[in-house]
Amino acid sequence: MTCSAGAFAGEGAGATTLVIGLGNPILGDDGVGWRVAENLRDYLNDPDVEVLCLSLGGLALMEHLAGYRRVIIVDAMTSGAPAGTLHRMTAQEMDELSVQHTASVHDLSLSTALALGRELGLELPKEIQIVGVEARVELAFGETLSPAVQSALPLAMELVKQWLHNQP
Repeated sequence: MTCSAGAFAGEGAGATTLVIGLGNPILGDDGVGWRVAENLRDYLNDPDVEVLCLSLGGLALMEHLAGYRRVIIVDAMTSGAPAGTLHRMTAQEMDELSVQHTASVHDLSLSTALALGRELGLELPKEIQIVGVEARVELAFGETLSPAVQSALPLAMELVKQWLHNQP
């Protein structure tokens, strides 16, 4: 994997848009967010867009969002749909669906962390989109994506590109 964790939010030379690939790149399908971010980093040449790969959720993730106008998060999800199914939603919609892969059981959900951050006066983006790729539950180490998730990779990248190009 070539994607590094990058700088903390706000250190990206004036970028107003942040794309985050979430997950663990050595746990099979859980690394799909990192793969999308790595490929986007190679594709993008826009100083207004920063791309990070992270392996955290809840409050720690929220801290990285401070100072950006809009954010898109790409992560593996397990909602019961077939592996490779794509989901596009907001943080609130994710909580309503009880799909929580951007939070651990020891942390807050993303929308709760955002609400707390706003209550504390942090400047957090109002526009947060999540692209979830339905994954197989992985308990073994490995950097290989399952065939279904691998085939969804270009479609997930296309969703992110469309969102980046269609928003002001």
